[in-house]
Amino acid sequence: MKFGRQFIPFVFLIVSSCNLFAGDISVKVEQTKQTGLFSFAVGSEVSLMSENPTIKSSLTGAAVFIGEAKRPDGQSAYELYLNKQDQKIYYIKTADIDQTLSVGLNKQSVVNPDPQVGGTCTAYAINYFLHQTNLSGFQGTGELNQKISTEKGRSNLLVSAVNEYYLTPRHRYSIAGILNKYGKTFGFACKKTIADSYDQLREKILSQLKTGSPVMVSFNIGPNMYRSPFALEMLNGQSPTMDDRLWIPRKIGERKFGGHTVVAAASFEFNNKTYLVMIDSDWSEPRVWDMDLFLNSKTALSEIEIMTCR
Repeated sequence: MKFGRQFIPFVFLIVSSCNLFAGDISVKVEQTKQTGLFSFAVGSEVSLMSENPTIKSSLTGAAVFIGEAKRPDGQSAYELYLNKQDQKIYYIKTADIDQTLSVGLNKQSVVNPDPQVGGTCTAYAINYFLHQTNLSGFQGTGELNQKISTEKGRSNLLVSAVNEYYLTPRHRYSIAGILNKYGKTFGFACKKTIADSYDQLREKILSQLKTGSPVMVSFNIGPNMYRSPFALEMLNGQSPTMDDRLWIPRKIGERKFGGHTVVAAASFEFNNKTYLVMIDSDWSEPRVWDMDLFLNSKTALSEIEIMTCR
């Protein structure tokens, strides 16, 4: 399958009235979740607190940690929290969070992507899959971490992914071939799975995420976008209202409208439902999927390819 969906999100020009200062928001850890090497993993229970009168009433309360978003250079951009009361995901700048209450905890990180250029989603997904693998604590030969540690190395890695997927005859349009080629250098082996049932797909994805390692998901989309299961807000951002649309695998009987590739970085439970934290190069921030709503027995499962590497 060839995947290269291009999408340009709408831009919202809304000016925030919040004026936060460094350390204005406190995060009290109530119950940690261990995933892979992370002692403070996605799904950990916390309490958000702020004395800022502008946001105190809406933000303060019980919440679920959904990850620390890190730019490709490894710098922390913001942290994601699902407020249980208003069921809104807040993207909070790292500089606005008082970190004293979480000293010593290894927070689970997810890639904060740069939007793709043109219809190159699969190459970007391959690139972010490698970045997320590195964030998971993968060691291998040590060359992946070395490559990602410099701007030149990161640029070369992205260009290499574009070249391998779209231009190189030997691996053209073959995610498995490209990742296994990288694996010889970086020290991992990959497996492609096309599930026979939703239960098998669900188990494969969640078992990999429980190790802290990512899953690449390629699929065909239908004609219509879906909506985020939660409202999204970039706290103290110039455009706090965020685009909540999502591309998900098409349902059986829907017209094919192109291909798309994303990376599942983590999972968590909320109100007895399972959610996935996704890296999608159509957006410059991680998004959240309702797993059982977006992937189920009505989904065109035979078109979904998932890649896992260890």
